[in-house]
Amino acid sequence: MTIKLAKQGVFWTIQGEGHYAGEPMVFVRLAGCSVGCPSCDTDYAFFAKVTIEDIVKECVLLRDENVRAKYVWITGGEPTDQDLSGLNKALWDAGFKPCLATSGVRQVEGHWWWVSVSPHTSDFKQRTGAELKLVPGLNGLSLDDLDLSGTDFSYRYVQPMEGNARSLVACLEWVKTHNDYTLCAQSHKSWGVP
Repeated sequence: MTIKLAKQGVFWTIQGEGHYAGEPMVFVRLAGCSVGCPSCDTDYAFFAKVTIEDIVKECVLLRDENVRAKYVWITGGEPTDQDLSGLNKALWDAGFKPCLATSGVRQVEGHWWWVSVSPHTSDFKQRTGAELKLVPGLNGLSLDDLDLSGTDFSYRYVQPMEGNARSLVACLEWVKTHNDYTLCAQSHKSWGVP
């Protein structure tokens, strides 16, 4: 089975967002995205089809060089556009803790160590996970227009769009009146890491 990777492919970095901000991890950047955000800042263009075995081998090599990299963060584009069941299982078998970052456009399949949902539309389908990250202004989303009923997340964040003052103001107002949300940022951008 093969997985479509973006140009960045498999790489070691420091997580810059959410609960694991500051944690060393291996990222697997997948190609393709069915969501199509006009303000997307990620290059998820198709680069190569790679076997699951080769992806896991690269993850193991990166872990061997960076002993703290026990997490593998699967991201995109939109990762759920591809069948990730084989990759997920292979990562668990190799001793990793597989994490998935999704826009929530569809239900997530399988057992993941961590599911991070950042809704890109108001009618997101994945309503449970480890963390929910709301980004006001993304695709024109307003925090007040999001239906958050029936959501179940251990951690909840609001994250301003980089360089967008209105988005920051919306986040600051949100945390004043929503005790279960914390402000977070895209720290990796200020650190200069991928």
